[in-house]
Amino acid sequence: TRRSSDLYNMKVYISQLTETENIIDLLEKYEIGLEIVLFASPYCLDRQDEFIENYKRELGDLYGKINLGIHGPYADLIPGARDELITKATNYRMQQAYNVAKKMDANFVVYHNGYYPKTYSYIEWMQRTPTYWNDFKEGKEDDDIKIHIENVHEEDYFLLNELMEEIHDKKTSVCLDVGHVNAYSKADVMEWMKILKKYIKHMHIHNNFGDRDSHLGINKGELDIIEILNIVKDKDITVTLEITNVDELRESLDILYKNGFIKLREVVKNNV
Repeated sequence: TRRSSDLYNMKVYISQLTETENIIDLLEKYEIGLEIVLFASPYCLDRQDEFIENYKRELGDLYGKINLGIHGPYADLIPGARDELITKATNYRMQQAYNVAKKMDANFVVYHNGYYPKTYSYIEWMQRTPTYWNDFKEGKEDDDIKIHIENVHEEDYFLLNELMEEIHDKKTSVCLDVGHVNAYSKADVMEWMKILKKYIKHMHIHNNFGDRDSHLGINKGELDIIEILNIVKDKDITVTLEITNVDELRESLDILYKNGFIKLREVVKNNV
């Protein structure tokens, strides 16, 4: 049996879906990172320096000592849009989030693929999206920020697989959201993982019963999350728990700790 101190290669983050004060003790207790969702909001992106300073205050001694990721904006944004004005707006917002990642020394930014079934044909989508992402990556080759592109409403893995065949590199990969797969896809999580295996470098972990995107604790739905994590535990991969209810998040982290996926954090706070 592997001890909790004998970590796997996989690194665990939690998504901030509540106020910092509600999760600060979890960040202090466990050796986990934080995926910040605040900057998915255009309001916060336009006032990013103000909100970054707020984060520094809220995280206190943890700031600069824990791994950070940024969840980029997604509402109304379409990388494969046929309208150039929409493409420009998409690029503007996504670039803002990337700038936040640089300012906060974050390890990655997650962006939604942005495809809604039956709004574009696969052919039309693929005529534009690879170009969008290749253009977006220009000038970003020399930093260490990863770009993870996430599935949401896709009914299958075809588009992400095709996209990665065009744009995948050491910087750009797939964020597989297992809850989205279970709620929206006709193919199951194991099939997605098998097909996209070489492209998955980040995962969003939460559970549901297949009827909606519930963002439940890892033991609260029909997915076997431990089985899923056991598949990727020795890979160079990051995973983020995207769990809405703080009590379910606490329970989920406790389960991960007992299964050896995370360990307790060494004391961070300075002695006063």
